[in-house]
Amino acid sequence: MPKPNTQIAMQSLINQIKATIPLNLEEAQLCQGQCLGCSKKMLEMLDAEISYWQYSDAIPSLKDLKNLEKIGQRTYKILKRNQLLP
Repeated sequence: MPKPNTQIAMQSLINQIKATIPLNLEEAQLCQGQCLGCSKKMLEMLDAEISYWQYSDAIPSLKDLKNLEKIGQRTYKILKRNQLLP
């Protein structure tokens, strides 16, 4: 079975992030209670990165894939720490 090209891998990663992380949380939800890392800023950064790759004609490199994966993981950890994910 051939390996997917980076464009297919990027789309797969984006789909996985969207299935795991709710990108449309309300600011009121994000900024309630104790804040251990800024959920709002991380979601904004993740959303901007996803939007760029969804609407860009650029071909992602392996470094781009790794970068998006790291942002997604950091965002997930912060949302989890701030009790915004189950």
